[in-house]
Amino acid sequence: MKKILKVTSLVFIALLALSSCEKEQDLNETQSINKEALENTDKDVSQTADKDAVSTGITAKGSTGARTITLQTNTLSCPGGLCTSYGVWSTGVYTVWFQMRFNSGFYWSRGGKCGYGILIGDQNTGGDPGWDGNGGSARFMWYCPNGSNSAKGSGAYLQPYVYYRDQPGQYGNDFGKKYYIQENVTYNCQISVKMNTGSNTDGYVKYYVNGTEILNQKIRWVTNDSKRNINAVSLHTFRGGSQEYWKAPVTSSIYYPSASWDAL
Repeated sequence: MKKILKVTSLVFIALLALSSCEKEQDLNETQSINKEALENTDKDVSQTADKDAVSTGITAKGSTGARTITLQTNTLSCPGGLCTSYGVWSTGVYTVWFQMRFNSGFYWSRGGKCGYGILIGDQNTGGDPGWDGNGGSARFMWYCPNGSNSAKGSGAYLQPYVYYRDQPGQYGNDFGKKYYIQENVTYNCQISVKMNTGSNTDGYVKYYVNGTEILNQKIRWVTNDSKRNINAVSLHTFRGGSQEYWKAPVTSSIYYPSASWDAL
């Protein structure tokens, strides 16, 4: 009888231990999943969000809070500022709204990329034109014709910067449009994109600053049906160009109070 009780007790303890191990494993898996979810949320482009959007047919939207981006001295492109993006999905019309302020004492130099933008298909930027019909982008840049790495410059303005199937040159097209800006002034900005159909020039791109329409252009974004999608909202803030005169000898910063994006 004692042996039976002893064996029963041992079996009971083993079952408790096994149950405890299973719970601990479940807890670890949950923590791992939570950690992975957080890491995925922080990725520049959320592939999971894109995949879910495709499978469910739901168009992603989002928003973000205030942030200040400092442009480093004597540096160009993303290492001197910030390049990030947020995964979204749309095959129709998409819009991003944001506020932007070039902080007091901003050293214009020659110019650079700024603000939130919209990326399409292969997300062409950086001197990779959209001539193959696989992608494009719509972003802002600031430009100062008389600025350099030895002169702060004056008369700076915002302009469109667009990559698409029929762009005339290797780099983004500004369509000759400009909106003059000053330091320490907050600007309300908007970019709206409509995808084209087939090989037709029936899409569009629209830019607004403080309610003023600075560009309304019919456009052929892509000709490849598999790339006919808006898949990211970008936040690109850096100096350049690639030549030395785009650099600046001092730090400057741009403040973004808020941003949001959605399909219409």
